[in-house]
Amino acid sequence: MESGIDMAQHVISKNVFLLDEFMPPEGTEFVCMINKHGRIEQSIFKNGINITEDKKEMFAMGVQLQNSMQSDFDYEFGTVHYTITERENARFVSIPTHMGILLAKLNKSVDPFVFVNKITEMMKSF
Repeated sequence: MESGIDMAQHVISKNVFLLDEFMPPEGTEFVCMINKHGRIEQSIFKNGINITEDKKEMFAMGVQLQNSMQSDFDYEFGTVHYTITERENARFVSIPTHMGILLAKLNKSVDPFVFVNKITEMMKSF
């Protein structure tokens, strides 16, 4: 059995996303795995978020913090399966996994539910 890091690298590696059945939808601009400490472990389409590296780190830590705070209510509401954040110029999808948080920046034309379904189906295969 693969370790969590090995699976994260496999999921986020370009080799997986280049396969036809795992290709992210057209308009996926950035995909990364954020670890439990709020650090970006692996990413593809690195130019999809046009901010400084410091701001990328702060953004990733904010995503991890938000996820951590949401987990405080798992008993009352159940676990978070995904979060869609709609901004004026971007759409972000975060999917908590046992490996960390998979974060994607999607073009506004992409249906976020298609992306979520594709990733969750892929994760089930592991």
